[in-house]
Amino acid sequence: MKPHRRPVEIVYRSGYVLQTLGVLALFLAYDSARLDSILSVAGYFLIAAGVLISGWLLQVYMREVRIIVLVAAVAGIALQITGVVTGATHLVPLGLGFVFVGSCGLVGKEAYCFRFKEGWWLMPVLAVLTLALYIQHTVGHPTLAVQIVSAIALALFASFTIRKFKMPYYGGCGSEKE
Repeated sequence: MKPHRRPVEIVYRSGYVLQTLGVLALFLAYDSARLDSILSVAGYFLIAAGVLISGWLLQVYMREVRIIVLVAAVAGIALQITGVVTGATHLVPLGLGFVFVGSCGLVGKEAYCFRFKEGWWLMPVLAVLTLALYIQHTVGHPTLAVQIVSAIALALFASFTIRKFKMPYYGGCGSEKE
């Protein structure tokens, strides 16, 4: 496997920035489970775009990991679009859950290769955030749980992204020190 060139690595890492900004938008949105505000729409869009960009440029030896990341993200986006078009809005937070599966694949790879503890913590936090968003959508009004979990996810994503940008450029899985 050929390593990325520097410009490609910058684009790959920018996917994590988009995901972080997306989680920030969800945190700031009043009712992030619904697409009633520009912040919610921006959050869902930025997270999906970030996962697709980083997933497309993901460097892994097991092709299956990349395929799972991309298929999960595309399936999640398809669910979100279906929910908006058909009016079955409960599909929107579920679709985000699938996009988060792709995100977990990305941060899990970084956690495994470069010992990013944030990556290990983000996986269960994103699962809980998906569940909290779905419950918030079902209840019909904002919940404190979504605010708390999205704040935790935001802190982890911000730390993860900053650490990722501080790393030297690609040298192979596990060959770089933090």
